[in-house]
Amino acid sequence: MSLNYTISIPANFHCPVVNSLCPQPQPPQTSTAALSSHVDVATVSEWLRKFNNSFVRFERISNHGLYPILEKELQNITPLLNDGQKISRSPTHYSGISIMINDLVKPRLAQLQTAYTAAQKKLVDHSKEKEGDARLAQKWKGLGLSMSVLENHADCARFLIKSGLAFAIVGYRESCRNPDLHDLKLDRDGHPMLKMQGRYVRWETISREIHYDPKAEKIKSRAYPGNIVQSWNYFHENGLVPIDRFHYDRAFPVYELTQEEYNRTHQHALKFYETNQEKDPGILKDCIVQFTTIEKRVVLAGALFDNAQRNYPVHVGMRLITPDRKVYSFGYQLLPEEAQFVLSDYFSTFLATAEAKISMCDYEEFRPVNKLVTSVPLSSQRAQNIINFINDLNGKQLRFQYMRQNCSQLMREVIQLAGYDVDLRTSGKEVFWDALPSLTQLPVIGKIVAFVKKIWASLPVFMTMPIEFTADVILYFPRKIATVATNVLAWKMGAAKKTTPLQPGVEDEEFYDKKKLQTFSSLIRSWTDIFKEETNAVYHSKYFIDWQNKQRSTFKDIYSGRPKFSIVPPAA
Repeated sequence: MSLNYTISIPANFHCPVVNSLCPQPQPPQTSTAALSSHVDVATVSEWLRKFNNSFVRFERISNHGLYPILEKELQNITPLLNDGQKISRSPTHYSGISIMINDLVKPRLAQLQTAYTAAQKKLVDHSKEKEGDARLAQKWKGLGLSMSVLENHADCARFLIKSGLAFAIVGYRESCRNPDLHDLKLDRDGHPMLKMQGRYVRWETISREIHYDPKAEKIKSRAYPGNIVQSWNYFHENGLVPIDRFHYDRAFPVYELTQEEYNRTHQHALKFYETNQEKDPGILKDCIVQFTTIEKRVVLAGALFDNAQRNYPVHVGMRLITPDRKVYSFGYQLLPEEAQFVLSDYFSTFLATAEAKISMCDYEEFRPVNKLVTSVPLSSQRAQNIINFINDLNGKQLRFQYMRQNCSQLMREVIQLAGYDVDLRTSGKEVFWDALPSLTQLPVIGKIVAFVKKIWASLPVFMTMPIEFTADVILYFPRKIATVATNVLAWKMGAAKKTTPLQPGVEDEEFYDKKKLQTFSSLIRSWTDIFKEETNAVYHSKYFIDWQNKQRSTFKDIYSGRPKFSIVPPAA
């Protein structure tokens, strides 16, 4: 039988025996050090009051709170435990106080000691999880979500952070600036509610219907066991819906701008024509295609590391905005299960060929990074051509290989459909060489080299051509050796491996600069590929970033501390 914790003993507790012997009770004592060897009614009453105020909270956090919060609560309740132990051991000459201690203090103290010991054991058993919970709490606070969820519904908080759902919810909330439309809400009893299929539903109901699978990186329905999978994602306006980002019928919009946001974005996109020739002159350009890259994190600062920083590849995401202000967001992405193999060993699987999909709502939309966004205006017909292109690729076997076919290749096709082209082609040996520190990055040496190049450029062709031809002949074999060496390195890093074979009836294409997505089994298919220059080809995002920086319709979106769509340029 559990005790009723709402019993409270007032300071003017009436006991005939005690009042006759102790007509003047002492003021309440609030610390262990202040307790005397003989306790009085006020001291006992004060301890019972504190117990009633704190034990229910402690028990609730012990059962449902994050481990760091439990650890802090354990520290906060330790003085109460110590005071209770001292009260229960203190001798008393008065039967009224003895009755209070035996009937009211000791049973509660026993429950407190049991709960305290259980909480200590829980923290010891989950010491590793405690560190993860501490990081979770920091992220949670930064997202501006209700802190009471961390105390009362840790399972909900862990689900939202681990699945990434918290970032999508906050990303939409911060983008539309309407917490009634997107947010983590609390019911009247403080229970968390998420938006699910257009209405807010209590977490206890949602948790019975869905769960997060970290291996597949998907939120799945519990009602579909085995190989039958129903995955869920969070989109505008309905919140959680049973739609897969990778497997869908047709491309669909994931957000909607206000009229003012669309007007500002469209006006900024027209600046693209300040540095580029307009395609389809005389035709209304009421659609916008956007390309996004993230700002690279500086790992090692200093001029000698600038080359390595520049050659580190980044993902290219894409958006399409239609005249009705709908926003399509998509990107070329490895399937999660494929990525697990590719990234399992950088020295034996990193350059393996795997399967990719065009995902809806690009995975970098709500990442906590600064972004570079370039807008290109285009006609409704060209926008429809892009949507048709995405739909045509949906369901097909798409190949991903970090050197040959990455997200940059999809970007190149999309921008071609918009009427333009960006050359991304380089070679593996050039990437390796360009990533090394260069003495020309030191100011003095850089000026000397620039001066020599200027003189060389001013010399007549009949003087420079023989020297350049001789250099090409002399360097032919070293360059060929460099090609073979980098191809061997690619082979060692998994370029001859693949996660899945080509589908029956699909031909293995020969490599060339097709300027389109290609179908191939693996980068190295025979030993002769090691000697080919085409095997060494790399399509690198660094050239796309160079192109972005030259466009007048490019803006930098600075991360404000909370995720949001980086669609609308800042106000002038």
